[in-house]
Amino acid sequence: MTELTITQEYLLLAVNDRGRFSPLNPQQPICLVAAALLELEGAGCVLFSGERVGLAGPLPAALRCLKPLYNFIDRPRPAPLAMVLRDFAPDGPKQEELAEAVGESLHDAKLASPQRSLAGRVYYLPAAGEAGRRLERLLVHLCGESGPTPREAALAVLLCQSGVVAQKAGAAAAAKAEWALAALVAAHTPAGEAALAAQAAVDRVNAVLAKG
Repeated sequence: MTELTITQEYLLLAVNDRGRFSPLNPQQPICLVAAALLELEGAGCVLFSGERVGLAGPLPAALRCLKPLYNFIDRPRPAPLAMVLRDFAPDGPKQEELAEAVGESLHDAKLASPQRSLAGRVYYLPAAGEAGRRLERLLVHLCGESGPTPREAALAVLLCQSGVVAQKAGAAAAAKAEWALAALVAAHTPAGEAALAAQAAVDRVNAVLAKG
């Protein structure tokens, strides 16, 4: 199975069979941006200073699908995070650009196919069965005896916070996943630390957006 970044796999698992987020769930695109910021920060590409964010290093090849967000942050001085999120949050003018860039990278990996809407936007449809297999594997690893990797734990947080696990695997599976994540955090494992970082990324984005 092709190894993906957190943001790539989140998009693959979160969208429906038409390649779109649920229009009734703004947390799905919000968690896409949170995933991208989490990975950029983890790779040393961006640095947060209070409620500002600026570049801290070059964009690695593995994260080139995050170039729309990276380039937007590329300014002479750190930009207010509120300004970044205004454009990349749900319905923002840059949200589509980020989702399409991540989707295109999935197409390059032969895991999604493009489809153009009447409005001209390109959506990427997950390859048949791919999202279901990946979600099932993630939940098995999360709740299994050996436990998830840090990447899997971070991804699981994003999928739980956006309601994707409950939507696609059911309420019981979502509750079990959240219990497993809480146990990882309480045990102070590397996966638990990754889960905390992912939760902090989601909380940061939501807090800034709530301020308007």
